[in-house]
Amino acid sequence: MSGPGDTGDRRAGLNVGEAAGDPGMAICPLEVAIRVIGGKWKMLILRALFLAGEQRYNSFLKAVPNISPKELTRNLRELERAGLVVRAKCGGERPHIGAYALTGLGANLLPTFKELGAFGRLLARAHPGCDLGQPQRRERA
Repeated sequence: MSGPGDTGDRRAGLNVGEAAGDPGMAICPLEVAIRVIGGKWKMLILRALFLAGEQRYNSFLKAVPNISPKELTRNLRELERAGLVVRAKCGGERPHIGAYALTGLGANLLPTFKELGAFGRLLARAHPGCDLGQPQRRERA
C-alpha cells in the first residue's frame, strides 16, 4: 500500500519531500521551484542572462520587454535572495555600478530552459497562427 506522495508523484519526478525542521509539513520540489522562478518576469530575466551572460541593469531593461524599473529591481533582488543571481562590482568609470550574473545554482536551470523552449515550439506548432502568449481580449456586450 502506498502513502501520500508515492507512485504517481514519483513517476513524474515530483516526489513530495519534508520541509526542513518540520517533519509534519510536506512540500513538493516543483512547487518550491515555481515559487522561486515563477511570475511574469523572472524567467525572462534569467533567459536574458542565459543568452547574453553577465549584464548591467540597463541591459535588462532592453532585453526584457515592457518590464518597469521597479519590477526589474524587485525581481532581481528576489533572484539574488534565492541564490540564482549575484551582483558583482565592475571596474571602469563607475565601479559602484554592478553587473548581474548567474550563480552556479542559477546556471543549473539551463537544461530546464532548453526543455521549456522545446515545449514552446511544440505549443506553437500545435496552435499555428494563435498568439498563446497574449491574454485573450474580451468582447464588450
